[in-house]
Amino acid sequence: MSDLLGGTVIKALLITGRERRSVSGAAAAACAAALIVGGALVTGAFAASWGLFLEARRSAESSIEGEDSYVAYADQMDELLKVAFGVFPLLLLVALALVAWLLTAQAVTAAHAAESSAADPGAGTGAACALTLSALWRRSRPHLGAAFRVQLLTAACALVPGLASLLVLAAVDMELVPGVAWPTYHEPATVQFLLVGRALPVVIWVLGLVLISRFSLATAVRVADGCPAATAMRRSWTLTRTARARTAGIFLLCTAAVGVVFLMFKWLGAHVAHWAGLLMLAATDDNVWVTGVLVLVTPVAVALVLLPLALAPAGVVLACLRERLAHG
Repeated sequence: MSDLLGGTVIKALLITGRERRSVSGAAAAACAAALIVGGALVTGAFAASWGLFLEARRSAESSIEGEDSYVAYADQMDELLKVAFGVFPLLLLVALALVAWLLTAQAVTAAHAAESSAADPGAGTGAACALTLSALWRRSRPHLGAAFRVQLLTAACALVPGLASLLVLAAVDMELVPGVAWPTYHEPATVQFLLVGRALPVVIWVLGLVLISRFSLATAVRVADGCPAATAMRRSWTLTRTARARTAGIFLLCTAAVGVVFLMFKWLGAHVAHWAGLLMLAATDDNVWVTGVLVLVTPVAVALVLLPLALAPAGVVLACLRERLAHG
């Protein structure tokens, strides 16, 4: 496993360095699309909820003047959830489309590097004839539709362990699991709760990631073979059959690296949220209710917009893994 892991990662790093123009260009295009399209959807959600934020402020101020207790958004929560449930699927589709673009572009980049190396073996991996952005788009475009369908099918597969983990948490919350109770201020978490309410959902998520890893090479398979989305997923499953542990290890390593980068970007986004909050306060006459929501959303939004910078190298790793497994 260490030989496959080390060789695949090293080769991917070499390709990323020598084809940095196409790798960084694909990531920059995804970042710009996430900023424009995702920003427009989030802005539209705030605009649709604006009256609810104003009503929350009026309700809270009235309760404070009457010296009554209040809960923020108590009467507006149902409508706010409707807006959220309307926007979230659209954001998910945008995310799947961008992931499809990134994985396709990096598979094309890896294929170009292999072609260049075969044409000039003495030059090294991908050293000859760097891939231009226009050529990258031209070669990627025929595969984007199938790549998007691959992401939709993968998301459907990920939905199963995701729902299973949520069902476990819901069962614990509703006290349907004998001997397991949600901790309170007066009753700390028990060993049973830690095992069922904490460890079991994590195990289910990890198993879900292992399942998804078996389909993670499907986009690279599509680029290499030109097959339909469902066929590409079946070939990815077959290709990784003899290297389950190694494939899962590389996929989990990429996932962990992307997760660490996401946390770093989220930390940077917290500084952006501070200034965004100040601007929102100034623009809304100190409406802390809408400002509070903006400050919560901004760090995650910033991290998601910048995340393609980490997803692009991960896509090169997956493309290199497919090539190595396909050629033994």
